[in-house]
This record gives sequence, structure tokens and C-alpha cells, in this order.
Amino acid sequence: MTAGFPPGIVGRCFECYNPAVDPVTHTLVGVGLANAFFRKRIGKPAVPILAIASNLPDIDGIVMLTGDPAAILMRRTFGHSLFLLPLWALALSLIIRRFYPQLELKRLFGLTLLGALVHLFFDLVNSFGVVLLWPFSDWRPEFGIIFIIDLVLTGLLAAPLLLSRIPPMRGALVALSRGAVVLVSIYILLCAIGRMQAQRLLEAKSPQPADFSYVFPEPLGPHRWKGVSREGKVYRISLVRPFSSGIEPRDEVTTDLGDPRVEKARSTRLARRLEWFFKAPVWKVDEGGERRSQVYVYDLRFRTLVVDRPAPFVFWFEADDGRVGPGQ
Repeated sequence: MTAGFPPGIVGRCFECYNPAVDPVTHTLVGVGLANAFFRKRIGKPAVPILAIASNLPDIDGIVMLTGDPAAILMRRTFGHSLFLLPLWALALSLIIRRFYPQLELKRLFGLTLLGALVHLFFDLVNSFGVVLLWPFSDWRPEFGIIFIIDLVLTGLLAAPLLLSRIPPMRGALVALSRGAVVLVSIYILLCAIGRMQAQRLLEAKSPQPADFSYVFPEPLGPHRWKGVSREGKVYRISLVRPFSSGIEPRDEVTTDLGDPRVEKARSTRLARRLEWFFKAPVWKVDEGGERRSQVYVYDLRFRTLVVDRPAPFVFWFEADDGRVGPGQ
């Protein structure tokens, strides 16, 4: 049971995980930057330094160890804060300097801060949001142009390391890495264009101005997007293909706002924080068992149309005449 909630309400999360651009991609970003721009100037230590620094903001992932269902709301907060990031970078620089005493602290700090800031950028381009001004503001911006795990992006970043293993290309790691940086930049621009076009298509195909309209990136490239629009209590979900101007209706989902059991759940602190975090929250009542009703909430943002996988971040609440059950 989550402490601090009124009687009759229990909040739990199932299918939760630690959200971020995967650490493999973040690490490859750091390694790629090091090989492209710093390996010749600083030497081989630039590679492990930037590889580590490019994962530094995910220090706030430690909150997931608490087991608190609300811990997910603290991801991308204090580790990703523009106010705290220089302090984290300085601390990491002091640690790394013990292994590379020949490097000036100023240079180490610059490398670690660069790696951390690039991490922020790659977290901003997917659809999860970053609380950049924590703890002074709960503003959670996102660009929402790349799926949280993008195999194309990862492949482009890994390509220089793989190609440089081929005998004729040995010694070309710097040039290959710089080429990869250019290709990654073009790919991100293509994703941004795809998102803008998908949003325009979704709004143009809506029969009337929607209360909510948003496109979310789908896995495996920028040619498919999930369009979500809401009129009243009904969400309409579509698969949008921006480069062929196609939009395919896929589903309609009704959120049970106004139901007394839902409103009771929404009165809790956890629910209010979830509605701050979620982009397209869906509240559902499930009578469940013989003893109590269950109220579920999930975010359409995290349900993909093109990959069959369980929906993450589904929270449920029990509210039944003031009684609290075990939540099993």
C-alpha cells in the first residue's frame, strides 16, 4: 500500500520499468562524439569519459529502487535538472580525475558536462518529457519525435565501431564517426519533419476541433506515428503515415471521467501527479471481483500500434465504500 492516501484508495503500478533512451544508445552517443571530435585532441581517455558522462543524468533512476509506484514520476528530474547537472558533472569529474590525473580538471569538467547535456537532448527528442528546471518548476517539455528505443538511431551510432573492424577501414574510425554524427543529425531532422506533417494530417482529418490532439512516435522509424485526438470522453486513435499522407483509424477508447469511483481515485495525490505526468490519460472502472471495484488509469502515449507488447505504466486504485483491500 502506498502511504499518504485516504482510506478506500490504494494505488499500485504494474508493467512499470525504468524509462529512458536505452543506456546502450546513450553510451554510443558518447563514444561517437569522443571518436569524432576528441580522440585526437585529448587521447583515448576521451572515449570512456564521454561514455560514462553520457549516462550521468540517469542517476535519478535510483528512485526506481524504492518500489514506490510513484517513483516513476521522479525519473528525469533531479538527474536531468539544468540547475543540478553542473554539480553532477563536477562530482563525476573529480572522480574520473583520480584515474586520469594527467588531464586538467577544467577539461574533464567540460567533457562530462558535454556528455550530460547531449544526454538531455536525446531524452528530449522522445516522448516522455524532461523536468529541466527541477526543483523550481514542474514544466516537463518534450519534442516527441523519436521512439524511446530507436533501432535506426542505435544502428547509425554503432556503425563506425563495426565498420572500423573491417581491415580496409581500420584507421578510419574518426572519419566514420564524423559521418555517423552527420547521418544522425539528418535522421533526427527527418523525424522532426515527419512529426510536424503527422500532426497536420491528424488535425486536418479531425471532424471538428478536438479537445486534445497529439502525435506520438512509433517504433522503427519516422514513417509511422500514433495520432490521438479526444472529443469529450472519447479518444480516437489512428496510425498516421506522414510521407504518404495516409491516416488509418485504429481504435476508440472512452475514459470514465465523471464516474464517482474514478473521481474518488482522482482526488488522491498520486492521481493528481499521474495526470501531470500522463499525456493522454484513460481512466477505466473494472468491477474486478466480488468484493471491490478497481479503477485503472494508463497513458495512451505508452501504447504502441505497431509492436505487440504489454502497456507499461498502468496504475490501479481500489475504492469501495471506504474499505482498503490488499491490492492482489
